Amino acid sequence: MHTILIIEDEAPLRLTLAERLTLEGFRVQTAPNGPAGLRLVQEQAPDLILCDIMMPGMDGYAVLQALQANDRTAAIPFIFLTAKTDPRQARIGMNVGADDYLCKPVSKAELLVAIRARLWKYDQQRERLEGEVLAARREVVRKLPHELLSPLAGLLNTSELLENADAAMPMESVRSLGRLIRISSQRVHRTVRRFLLYAELDAASQHPEAQTRLRGTDYIPATAWISALAEHIAKQDCRMDDLRLDLPAVELAMAPTHFSVLVAQLVDNAFKFSAPGQPVQIHLALSPEGGCELTVRDQGCGLTPEQVRQVSAFRQFASDLWAQPGTGLGLALVAHLTALYGGTYTLASEPGQGTTVTVRLPPRPPRRPGHHHARPRTAPKSGLDPGQPVGQGGSLTGPTRPTCPTRPTTLAPARPPP
Repeated sequence: MHTILIIEDEAPLRLTLAERLTLEGFRVQTAPNGPAGLRLVQEQAPDLILCDIMMPGMDGYAVLQALQANDRTAAIPFIFLTAKTDPRQARIGMNVGADDYLCKPVSKAELLVAIRARLWKYDQQRERLEGEVLAARREVVRKLPHELLSPLAGLLNTSELLENADAAMPMESVRSLGRLIRISSQRVHRTVRRFLLYAELDAASQHPEAQTRLRGTDYIPATAWISALAEHIAKQDCRMDDLRLDLPAVELAMAPTHFSVLVAQLVDNAFKFSAPGQPVQIHLALSPEGGCELTVRDQGCGLTPEQVRQVSAFRQFASDLWAQPGTGLGLALVAHLTALYGGTYTLASEPGQGTTVTVRLPPRPPRRPGHHHARPRTAPKSGLDPGQPVGQGGSLTGPTRPTCPTRPTTLAPARPPP
């Protein structure tokens, strides 16, 4: 049974509409004004909203704008009700994002046609989204065992070599086997933590109170963190000459681990999917409103418009061709973390020209008395995961790479992004 919310300040009309829709089998909620309607939406999102335009205090346009500002309510079908018959007013309503526009007095037949058409479209979109979620879960089931078994096989093989080694094994060989064990262990640790982080963020995305608990309030000196992480990743890829940093002093409020994941994921993708000699540019700036804007640009293989549209969790493009390890969680984690802090994230890409990802975060809240910076110490040691929060153990991002001397010297083709 679909739920319809009626926001109408005229009590007789509100009661009439509610009775009509109840008789047609809908579950109906009513509100006499905009603020009351928004409170009901936050308590339980309806499947469709009928809203008057001309109401005292908060009019219908303001109600729609408030709904569109929240990711949880932006997609709810919205139909304006108004006594105005000017076609220009109808166009204004549609331009601000309404799905339909009905003039009072509205007949029962006209009302039901409009409601059922919008609900049908909404149900189709929801079914498609549920299908994508189901496909993503199936992809988890398919990919997770491989992502765990591959490094575990390395651990088993290396430990067997050590177990069967004789006392004459050179110490350098022992150290090399130890490095392989560490790299494989880090990959298992990283994979599990990335899946756990994504699951946590995905579950919290529909619950504002859970999002509040997840958000960090440490003040990050963003310039220092970005510089340390980017230089660490560039050194591991032997591409310090390709790194271009434009980082004025900017500070923002975010959990250090979340910020490290976000930055390292973007920078790691830029290096991973561009070839040596192609610049990777990282630009940080303050927005006019006082927020933070981070842009990471590469000149690698790029994505087609269809691939940009399909970017989602657990999706790696042409992974069968390029055989790149990973789960495809990178940009999905970036999107979730950006949304968690009330920001926006955009991706622009063109095949053969590269990719630009821009993350915009809102102005930081006022500093509380006695609140201190979460200061980075030193960049992660060579060979550790590029996504490791600076000065902390563990990692959530990026593939573990060997140090430069063991990397191939030939130029590899740019790799398609996850």
